[in-house]
Amino acid sequence: MAVNIISLAQGTTFGWLSPYLPLLISITESPLDAPVTDIQATWIASLLCVGAIFGTVLFGWSADRFGRKVSLCGTALPLIGFWSCVAFGRSVETLYLARVLAGLGAAGVFLLVPLYVTEIAEDRIRGTLGSFFILFINTGTLVCFIAGTYLSYHTTSYIFIFVPVVFLICFTRLPETPQYLVHRNNLPAAENALKILRGYTASPEHVDLMKKDMAQLIAQAANRGDSSGLTRSDFGPFYVKKALMIGLVLVTLNQLSGCFALIQYAAQVFADAGSEMDSKISSIIVGIIQLAGSYTSTLVMDRWRRKTLYIVTALGSCLGLTMMGVYAYLSVAKVDVSQLYWLPVASLSFVIFIASVGMLPLTFVILSEILPDKLRSFGGSLCTTFMWVVSFVIVKYFAAAIEVLGMHGSMWFFAGCCLFGAVFNGLFVPETRGKSLDEIKLTMGCDSTDM
Repeated sequence: MAVNIISLAQGTTFGWLSPYLPLLISITESPLDAPVTDIQATWIASLLCVGAIFGTVLFGWSADRFGRKVSLCGTALPLIGFWSCVAFGRSVETLYLARVLAGLGAAGVFLLVPLYVTEIAEDRIRGTLGSFFILFINTGTLVCFIAGTYLSYHTTSYIFIFVPVVFLICFTRLPETPQYLVHRNNLPAAENALKILRGYTASPEHVDLMKKDMAQLIAQAANRGDSSGLTRSDFGPFYVKKALMIGLVLVTLNQLSGCFALIQYAAQVFADAGSEMDSKISSIIVGIIQLAGSYTSTLVMDRWRRKTLYIVTALGSCLGLTMMGVYAYLSVAKVDVSQLYWLPVASLSFVIFIASVGMLPLTFVILSEILPDKLRSFGGSLCTTFMWVVSFVIVKYFAAAIEVLGMHGSMWFFAGCCLFGAVFNGLFVPETRGKSLDEIKLTMGCDSTDM
């Protein structure tokens, strides 16, 4: 819970744009010295992704150099900077800087929270703990949707600037991951971290469990070697190439599902789709549904097979996006859809719910599980960087895509990507639920002599 306070803080930065974008572009009510133009609005939305591209490299290096804990503490600083810029900035350039800072924080959060959780969690609950990441992200998004509806522009920033501060206060009391400490040959600290994380006591049973865990961690560290000395041969084995390929495809599909772009432009999407409901209220409804989906994910993550859950939720997302596209098409074709005014909100809510149950959180759970020990930081950084590149393209040109393809064409494109994701997962992604990281490597085609 403590580590995911930073996920909550990050979620508020994701939810900030949708309720306040209409205010920023308002000629009479903009809190800036001049109203934001349409082109400037697309840059405000997409510069978060630019910051995240550079942040992934920075925090990927930091995670190995200074450790997971110190690096996670570092993610709070750009988020504090984001809310400071929003609170005191008066120009669009200040908002550009704010979004870049939010992106730096997002890069660290998306890379380090799943990594930290994977390295501290027991195999039987690793998936459930991993799903809390998206749950807290979505909670922060919803809270900001609500704040943006009922609180003023500046009041919101004055409140949310304290969330990353609370994270620093709570998280500094937690230990570094045992896996990282063993890799750094700090065995006493690793044992102490295990005692805190597992609740081990001096009982004979717990002592035996401690010895077993330490032996496993030492073996993994010996196999991992020095991750700062990666060579071309480290990328030679088939299972390594397969893991990286799966990771890159999964993070791409995570963004091509359209969910992140739809959340960023939620209010505009409902208006363009022809919905007669208040756009801000519609956004709050979607946020609630998204949160419900994330909570459901924590309940089913370690009860359903990963493959089954991903395929079902990807197909469900495909169906919801298709229905939203149908409504938008009928609206453009001048068909009377007044009796179906609820359909855009219902369709998008269903997409966000079903994707939050499986497709979205599973991306990060599976990615952290399938990457080999030695390449986990580098591979995670590579995949996350690529995800933010794809995200930048989608968010920056989402409005242009709607102009060219129409709302219906854009929704059908996202639907097709979700359908492809279901097929890809069924054919290429291994089952990881309840398996140790070594067992997953064997499933990926790793030779037992390389373990």
